[in-house]
This record gives sequence, C-alpha cells and structure tokens, in this order.
Amino acid sequence: MNTDEHGWLRPGSEGATGKVFTTRFRARYAETDATGIVYYNQYFVYLEVGRIEMFRELGLTYDRHLPIVETGCRYHASAVFDDLLEVETFVEEVRAKRFRLGGKVFRIGGDGSRTVLVEGFCAMVTVGDDNRPVPLPPAFRAAFGEPSPAP
Repeated sequence: MNTDEHGWLRPGSEGATGKVFTTRFRARYAETDATGIVYYNQYFVYLEVGRIEMFRELGLTYDRHLPIVETGCRYHASAVFDDLLEVETFVEEVRAKRFRLGGKVFRIGGDGSRTVLVEGFCAMVTVGDDNRPVPLPPAFRAAFGEPSPAP
C-alpha cells in the first residue's frame, strides 16, 4: 500500500479494496462554533457518515458488534456553514478480527476544486454478544478482502 512514514495513505492512493466510497453534504449551521467555523470534533461525525454510507453500499450491517478501538484525525483546513463537503472512505487494513478504515473530508469549490480539510482513520473490531473479539464475518471478508498476516 502507498503510505507515508506515519502509515497515512499518500494522496491519490486507494484503500485495500481498491475502491474509494464517496458521499456529499453541506456543513450545517449547528455544526459551527462561535468563530463561525465547523467545530473540530464534528469531523469525526463526518467520517462516521462516510463509514455508514460505505457499509450501506457494501450491504454490510453497522451495529454494536463493531466497536471503535482507535481513531485519529489530522487537520489541514477549516469548513464554514454551507460549504459543500465530500467524504471519501476506504479500507486501509484488514486483520483476522479487526479492520482499519481511512477517510478524507474535502471542501468542494464552486469550480469543482477539492481542498483537503481532514485525513482520519478508524480501527474497528468485530465482537460477539459477550463483547469479546471474534473473526471477521464472511460478509466482511468478502467486501474487504482476506485478512493480512499479523505484522
């Protein structure tokens, strides 16, 4: 995979599945802070919107059996109320009982230009009813690819 020294996908890279899922929406007024920019924590919600839409497109169930165990964001620029935003979501890594999704949030200009606002990731584990890790279900392996060997 084409990553930098920190493990982030390089611009133009595709995820482990070779597919990038996108969704668009506008920044809402309620998501801005007193300075008029989108509050930093809101980008985690935007990345979640991308994850849920990716799962929906792949026909996967997103439920309590997928706890998030690690997440992070790198901020590059800010959005303001009514900016048109696009979220890209992609699979970065697949293991026997967990996977890591990457995401990017872009501002779409009136001319169609894209400005990277945030790069983020989310690691999730599949668990059973007892909240203990279990192997990825067959539907996830089919959608994401077979797990890589442990490093």
